[in-house]
Order: sequence, then C-alpha cells, then structure tokens
Amino acid sequence: MADAQEMKRAQDTFAMLCRMLDGQNWKYDKDDAELKIECGAVGEDLPMPVTIKVRPDRQIVLLLSYLPIEVPDDKRLEVAAAISIVNYRLINGCFEFNISNGRLYFRMTNSFMDSTLSEETFRYMLFVSLQTIDDYNDKLEALVNGKIDVSAFMK
Repeated sequence: MADAQEMKRAQDTFAMLCRMLDGQNWKYDKDDAELKIECGAVGEDLPMPVTIKVRPDRQIVLLLSYLPIEVPDDKRLEVAAAISIVNYRLINGCFEFNISNGRLYFRMTNSFMDSTLSEETFRYMLFVSLQTIDDYNDKLEALVNGKIDVSAFMK
C-alpha cells in the first residue's frame, strides 16, 4: 500500500501524463481514482489498444497493449521463439506472450521513484510503443496464420 507521499507523487505523475495527452490532442478515457488511461491507435494494419496505469505502490508507469491476435496451440512454440527474437532486438519495452492462453501484449514501464517524469518521457513511451507494436504486429499475425515461418520472421 502506498503512503501519502507516494500517492501524491503518483497523482502528480498521472496529471503530467494527462497534460501530455491533452497537448497532443489525444482522445482518451481516464479514471482518476485508478490513475488509469485507456486509449489507442490504428497503425498500418491492426488496432492498438493501450492502457497506461500509474502504480503508486510500485512507483511506476505501466503501458500495456493487448495485440488482437489469437495464437492457437499448434503455433505457440513458434510465437514464443519469435517473441524472444524480437525482444532481443528491442531497446525499450518488450512483448509478452502467455503460452498457456495464447495472448500477446506489449509492455513498457518507467519508474518515478524519487524522480519526476516529463511530458517528453510520456510522449516517448506512447509513440515508441505504438511504433514498435505497428512494426511487429503484422509479422506476428502472419506467423500465427501460417503465411510465414520462424525463419522468414527472423529475416
């Protein structure tokens, strides 16, 4: 449980995040009580829903995007290998794959422990995440649909 100082820092961080989104004329839904934003974008192909949550207990900002790709049982090992390949190449953020249910996510976090995150940091988190998702979601979908194999994915 967050103490009063951690909660204040989290609320200030959430306010900064909202200011950045407002400054970008971004459409979003917010939950002030939960310190949570729901928004999204559409890239070249698939929709990219985004949830951004400020976590007072951990002093982090968590960006999470569910990829609307259902991975069947027979493709899960290939997708797990592909996710490993992609994550090795990424500088910030990572893809997460739940091999038991076949769900894919993209995650990026930033800590505000004993610090203040800037609007530029939030812009970076959002737009780098969206660009990364857009770069890989169609390739992951092609792998799942059997249009390419892991070898082609690596290229």
